[in-house]
Amino acid sequence: METKEPNLILDGGSGCGPSVRGPALVSQDDFGVRYDLDPEAGVISNPAHDLYGESVKGKILVFAKPKGGVAASWALAGLAERGIAPLGIIFRETSPIFVQGCIFAGLPIIHLLAQDPCTNIVSGDECVLSPSDGRVLIWRR
Repeated sequence: METKEPNLILDGGSGCGPSVRGPALVSQDDFGVRYDLDPEAGVISNPAHDLYGESVKGKILVFAKPKGGVAASWALAGLAERGIAPLGIIFRETSPIFVQGCIFAGLPIIHLLAQDPCTNIVSGDECVLSPSDGRVLIWRR
């Protein structure tokens, strides 16, 4: 575990799931598991997405909002079953359906942080996502 104090703490959020630590993958776009991701490879496959070609495996994903409906639950669970799921997801604001999908897949999720995660976190930053505390700790890369 990091011995230095984090460079930044985003708090005030609401979420569920266990705490996780890993590198951030940050987008300014919305995210739909079924619209933007190749479910077999775990790679952003939508050429119009700002993370096109990036793998989500082992990352803490940071997005503006979710896209899609109930099928996201099965898609997220499929990623977890294949061992290519993200570690967790941070949204500016999420939907109840996407929260349900994360719970179903066993992925931590948080949203409604007091500070904008899409502008305060940079891809590659080391993050601790702590949904039960409503907090994200950030160590700059």
